[in-house]
Amino acid sequence: MGAPLSEDCLYLNIWRPARANGKLPVMVWIHGGALTRGAASIATTDGTTLARRGVVLVAINYRVGYLGFFAHPALTREAADGRRIANYGLMDQIAALQWVQSNISAFGGDPQRVTIFGQSAGGLSVEALLVSPAAKGLFHRAIVQSGYYRGSYARIAERAPDGRDSAESDGIAVLKTIGVETSDVDVLRHLSTQQLNRLPPHGVSGAIPAIDGRYVTEDLWDSLRRGHMAAVPLMVGATSQETPALPPASRTQFEAIMRKFISPDEQERLVPIYGGREMLDLCLSSDFTFAALLRSMAMIHLANGHAAYRYRFATLPDEAALTLKGLPHSGELPYVFGTLGTSRWKIGERDRAVSEAAMDYWVEFARSGTPAPHDRPAWPSAAGEQIMLFDNDGARPQTDDRSARYRALSDIIDPRS
Repeated sequence: MGAPLSEDCLYLNIWRPARANGKLPVMVWIHGGALTRGAASIATTDGTTLARRGVVLVAINYRVGYLGFFAHPALTREAADGRRIANYGLMDQIAALQWVQSNISAFGGDPQRVTIFGQSAGGLSVEALLVSPAAKGLFHRAIVQSGYYRGSYARIAERAPDGRDSAESDGIAVLKTIGVETSDVDVLRHLSTQQLNRLPPHGVSGAIPAIDGRYVTEDLWDSLRRGHMAAVPLMVGATSQETPALPPASRTQFEAIMRKFISPDEQERLVPIYGGREMLDLCLSSDFTFAALLRSMAMIHLANGHAAYRYRFATLPDEAALTLKGLPHSGELPYVFGTLGTSRWKIGERDRAVSEAAMDYWVEFARSGTPAPHDRPAWPSAAGEQIMLFDNDGARPQTDDRSARYRALSDIIDPRS
């Protein structure tokens, strides 16, 4: 973003209508960026247009990268109560939600109608908040846009079941790369910006939370399977082609991650279900990372007795369709926020119509917990493989035409997640 590296980032932005009667629903936006970058001030997610539709929109910042997700034995010793160990970014998000509960009434917001929504790592954050005991009661609906995560979280001081090193071991190792070996917490606190900038990049998976016993108490998929999630209405979805034409380095990293969950032989068995090798190669990383995962999450939420809704965002501007086969990661954001002027592609009336529909559904979900705005097609429950499809023809419910491949993939990889 061009901003200096600093922990002095814990601000939030608030938009509200100029005139409003009564308490308005509140939407709390959690930005993406692999938990290593991003900000609440990005033009694409400006809250002006959504707020004009009758919500108070709050966009929060939180610590990211090593400042947000980092563990070290010196920090663990100092925080023996388990309250301040590794998940500083998640702590920031929860503190922001607590602030909303205490203060949003002064801005015309209803603290009993708070919707958290986030995309990519913001979606992962929503997933983490859904199952965090520390976030209980701080929100009342949740939207996961292209959220992700499979496998074990790091443990603070021991190796995870999938072989992942402990968070403390990772912390020691990354500091060694810049020549820092210490057991003194004051040395850690006085690392310079130049030193922090020299730490190794996190890679395609970005930063990840660690199980700390308070903010994160178990692996995400264990929480889901055990029904340890907030009993709130849930909306989840992905774009139609989350990961198109990956550069070689990213593709290699994705394939290394997927190999832990699906073997080459198992991939081969998926070829006819996907309609051929070319389609499998095109869609597997996208389905594995986002779409199939979110379908499974919705089904688990339903099975635990909670309302769940699914969508696919497939609209594609004519200019983008010249080079892309589907809407890529983050492509829905200008539509959802009504900020089409920030799109990299030329926008037409068709795109504006889709954006109007998306905003209507998102705002009504925040208002009532059901995405059923007046004069729009009814959005069905995720039961029976139903989704709301946003494409170049508008927004309409349909039986998911990709459900067979999602089910086949999930049957293989969900038990290993």
